[in-house]
Amino acid sequence: MTENTEFDIEEYKRQSAAQRQTINNEVYDEILKSAKFFLQKRKNNIVSEEIVTALERMEEASRIPNLNEITDIYLFESEFGLNSRELSEEFLYIILIMIAQHYKDEQMHYLEEIILTDGKFRGSNALQFYLKIGTSHKEKRGYVLNFIENNIDKFPEGHKNMVAMFIKGFLQGDRHAKTIFDKLNITNPGVHFRNPPTQTQSKPKPAKVYPKWWEFWK
Repeated sequence: MTENTEFDIEEYKRQSAAQRQTINNEVYDEILKSAKFFLQKRKNNIVSEEIVTALERMEEASRIPNLNEITDIYLFESEFGLNSRELSEEFLYIILIMIAQHYKDEQMHYLEEIILTDGKFRGSNALQFYLKIGTSHKEKRGYVLNFIENNIDKFPEGHKNMVAMFIKGFLQGDRHAKTIFDKLNITNPGVHFRNPPTQTQSKPKPAKVYPKWWEFWK
């Protein structure tokens, strides 16, 4: 490990600690406990009464007064989490499956505001989460696609490429999604991510910290 790499990791940890102060840490810790359990259960196929406790933690998290705090936790873990890659993936996945199903218009609007005002990493993570919600929870798919179609012209190129990749990978059979894809006129969206990284993509962060934001599914 070079001196610069060590400095980058330490700087990343400092950024993570600073950002950790902006989220609901009590809820974060409860979700993390459940993620650790579900990860071990999936890896070892364990049978334990702790599953009840893990599910109860997630249910409690879904009942907090301001679910926008869950979005902030998701985005923090996506960009600044210090957990292992597999634990981070489990953490994000259980939020998506167990809590995002409770999202109402207010939470969707909160994500939309981030998507429209941040063309960099936070906005990309918000868009990834938004698109995953539309795929994981079919009752929200039309809502998500309507927002994408109505605002696609406002998206930076990175956002447009992500939408195209997502549709190509997961929504090829959806007519509404195909209409959006045709409007984008991006034949091979994946090629854009083989270009040299932008300044925001190359920010210091240690390896195996969190999944790449273009990995749309587990």
